[in-house]
Amino acid sequence: MNATRFPLAAGLALLVSACSLTPEMTPPALPIPAHYAQADALDPAGAKTVDATWWQRFGSAELDQLMADALAANHDLAAAVARIEQSRASAKAARAALLPTVSASGSASTSLRDGDSGDEASGASLSAAYELDLWGRNAATAASAQARLDASRYSRDAVALVLQGDVASNFFQILALKDRLALTEENRAAAAELLRLVQLRFDNGAANALELAQQKTALLNIEATLPALRLSLEQSHHALAVLLARAPGGFTVATTSLAGIVAPAIAVDAPASLLLQRPDIRASESQLIAANADIGVARAALLPSLSLSASAGLDGLITSGSSTLLSLAASLTQPIFNSGRLQSQVKLAEAQRQELVENYAQTVLLALKDVEDNLIAVGSNERRATLLTQSTEQARLAYQLARTRYDAGADDLLTLLDAQRTRLNAEDSLVQAGLARQTAAIGLFKALGGGY
Repeated sequence: MNATRFPLAAGLALLVSACSLTPEMTPPALPIPAHYAQADALDPAGAKTVDATWWQRFGSAELDQLMADALAANHDLAAAVARIEQSRASAKAARAALLPTVSASGSASTSLRDGDSGDEASGASLSAAYELDLWGRNAATAASAQARLDASRYSRDAVALVLQGDVASNFFQILALKDRLALTEENRAAAAELLRLVQLRFDNGAANALELAQQKTALLNIEATLPALRLSLEQSHHALAVLLARAPGGFTVATTSLAGIVAPAIAVDAPASLLLQRPDIRASESQLIAANADIGVARAALLPSLSLSASAGLDGLITSGSSTLLSLAASLTQPIFNSGRLQSQVKLAEAQRQELVENYAQTVLLALKDVEDNLIAVGSNERRATLLTQSTEQARLAYQLARTRYDAGADDLLTLLDAQRTRLNAEDSLVQAGLARQTAAIGLFKALGGGY
């Protein structure tokens, strides 16, 4: 089309391109620091940045397989994918308003009079309609739908990241409970052996009834912890099975201990990269973009709308002879009185955008807090595990010495019982510290965006 020959069309095109009522998108100012305050809490030796397969750095082939199974079968993740398809369909429908609509129809009829042939009529028509997007309403609607499609994709990534963290956390929880059960069984066996010795000494008059009762109490206390540990282990297996979309009953993890799990060294990027990686922040930003476009839609509804239509038809297409019908039409509509409904829609859209601005700012601040918290947790749990390793070694040595001195008659049973209790507590705390160290690493991987 030549603009010099069709000045009206050229002017309308210019008007359409120049009259968008969507406000300019300006992200809120946020207090983003140049560096994380707790970044120095990590040991940089051998550290690597977060990637999309961060769980592989724990060095467990079974965890890798469980993660693949969860990502393929989890129902929450499948529901998030279905929401993407819904948003994609909505975006496609919104984009359709930017194009003309074309329809065709045909008809044929015969009328009879007193059994004789009567009139016959037939025809076919083709019609097209197009609404000129004078104020950018349809374009803003399409932009809003596209932003919500983006948000649904990022939300899917956020669901996947939570799923990955839950699978890893439950897996390590199971291994830690297996370790705690094994240690408790070992200590129960040692306490039962000591009870046998005390019973023998009592039978021979070398120990009194108080010492026998004390050791029986110690053994019973150790045995009393076993049912709770077994319950927690079964429940953790059930939780992991559900994440894998499996029936909880009968599901087990083959790995037996946390001992072979690597503690990964994690390199921390600058906070600016956090905003690019975390899918929950991207989803929040996309929702804000959609709400901003909705303002343009609401504003455009206050102004006139112009629609063009054209149709062509043939009468008598089947019967003898035919005639051609052509029509062109344009309609202009302007809202005049609606009791303030359209103005209220504008105010509603602006208020919704402001709400999402605040939500976006809060999401970013919480993400920064999440990183700082997990940075502290990783460093603190690393130091705690190191100290508990040394403490456990000393507790085991103290128990061995107390047992030797008790067998030799140099110490009473109370001293040995105290050493036994201290060893059990130290060993259990060491296992839990190992779990806390791996859990903190999972939290930091998630806080940094999980490689998305």
